[in-house]
Amino acid sequence: MTAAVTVGAVAAGADGWLFGGETAGRVRVTRILLAVLIGGRIALSPFRGLAGQPAALFRPVWFLEWLDRMPSLGTIVAVQVIGAVAAALAVLGWRERGTFLAAWMSLLFLAGLRASRGKVQHNDVLLLLVAAAFVLAPVGLRALDRRRSVAWGWPVRTALVVVAGAYFLSGFQKVVASGPAWVLSDNLRNIMYRAALSGRAPTDQVALFIADRPALAHVVALGALAVELGFLSILFWPRARPWFVAAAAVLHTGIYLTHGLDYWMWIATTAVVLIDWQPLATGLANRATRTTRSPSVSGS
Repeated sequence: MTAAVTVGAVAAGADGWLFGGETAGRVRVTRILLAVLIGGRIALSPFRGLAGQPAALFRPVWFLEWLDRMPSLGTIVAVQVIGAVAAALAVLGWRERGTFLAAWMSLLFLAGLRASRGKVQHNDVLLLLVAAAFVLAPVGLRALDRRRSVAWGWPVRTALVVVAGAYFLSGFQKVVASGPAWVLSDNLRNIMYRAALSGRAPTDQVALFIADRPALAHVVALGALAVELGFLSILFWPRARPWFVAAAAVLHTGIYLTHGLDYWMWIATTAVVLIDWQPLATGLANRATRTTRSPSVSGS
């Protein structure tokens, strides 16, 4: 009986948190920023290089199994144009649910193509999962609207759960797969030596600097694990969120410098979700209003 009551209380608390109140403006600003990230990713990523891959090497992910080969260059470019335009229209608020959905689906298609080359790709996963919540979020809101309601809370808080869960599960998988050896063994040193030999990073000096110093390698391994597992705290400790944005930036910059892996969208998505950008938007709007209304100074 006590266990059932405890489980019920936890469930009620989780439900109350997930459907807690947020401002209408935060939903609108977050959707705008996500649309900017999606549009930029679609327009600037080299998806066109996927065209021409031999059909025998095409291994479609589950939602692209209806394709038997990589699409033509014309098809890929068309999807890029549609997605970028749709993202721009979503930023402007024109039929934002439909345009945001079109942009999201375009990135999903293109990211799926990238992952259909026989190798798992996680570059765009976090952005796609977070944006999925905002496909269904309320529309027609104003960025400067400070009204707070449970109707506007669930998209923001679902996105927080997605970000926290993505990082936490990355760390948890390390614990399950390696246990204490992830930190205490030479595992990370070996990873760094292999990374230095791969030639993918912009320099091999960072990876070799870590690999050549066993104590430093243990500290880096522990730090990465602590950051990933600690991400759950953002759900209960709002003041920690900016610090975890910074920690994610350091983590992924380190991964880029040692492995050459492109996880910039993880940094950007984490920043968009964890930081409430609406006060900044309000401040900029108020400053612009004061500038417009201030009397001009005429010379004598």
